[in-house]
Amino acid sequence: MLLHGLTDSSTCWPTVLPRYAGARPVVALDARGHGGTPLPDEPFTVGALAADAAEALRALDLGPALVVGHSMGGVTAEELALTAPELVAGLVLEDPAWRTAEASGVDAADGSVVGVATGGAGAGGAPDGAGAAPGGAAQDPGGVPDWLGPAIAAVQGRTVEQIAAQGRLDNPAWSAAEVEGWAQAKARVDPRLAEVPHDWLGRDWVEALADVRVPVTLLTAGPGLGVVSERQAARAAELLGDRLTHVPFPGVGHNIRREAPEQYLAVLDAALARADAAA
Repeated sequence: MLLHGLTDSSTCWPTVLPRYAGARPVVALDARGHGGTPLPDEPFTVGALAADAAEALRALDLGPALVVGHSMGGVTAEELALTAPELVAGLVLEDPAWRTAEASGVDAADGSVVGVATGGAGAGGAPDGAGAAPGGAAQDPGGVPDWLGPAIAAVQGRTVEQIAAQGRLDNPAWSAAEVEGWAQAKARVDPRLAEVPHDWLGRDWVEALADVRVPVTLLTAGPGLGVVSERQAARAAELLGDRLTHVPFPGVGHNIRREAPEQYLAVLDAALARADAAA
């Protein structure tokens, strides 16, 4: 199961889907308010996202699954492993949104880093460009991200091609397929996503790893380029022991699979092999 980041969608896995489709069942889920999935009139929480993922796996009778999550999708995957462990065979967390109430600015490279304001802009002001600069902490780190409303407004009324054209300028190292999927996602975000209440701090996401019983592969960006800090990665290793495989990507930003696709796929291949061996 593939779980995307905030303002992304199921179209944002063009590097991953062709690798495995046909060889095994693969589900790329659109989170509520993304990709045309309805956004309920209720708080937008990680717990609700994980419940949606659990419902999808049960409906498709696909668990236990290797659950792969990027940023928002990473904490959703972790919550799924904690609340529905019978559905999860392993986790792959790509720079998960391990935010805390004390978190300060980090690179919001795909618009998935919650609880911070961004200093850069992609796609006409959306903070999804790989060059987005670090910014200060939001007034409420657990609430609606400061950048979300302006980012959604920046793409309103623009075509997918117009969004993609800006994306190509902002992210020249991304493949054409990645830019296209990213642009399609931005065009289909529900504008109300910035209006409903958000709650990103339902758990201390690092400390909660103590209760995760499946193998975890953690992919982290270079220092200062992503969400997960070196201190958090070290604590994850303490809590998970030999259940953790930590793969740092020096010099790579928050969008690891977009910036280093071949290395990312090699890590994902290894995680699948571990999950298959444990099945």
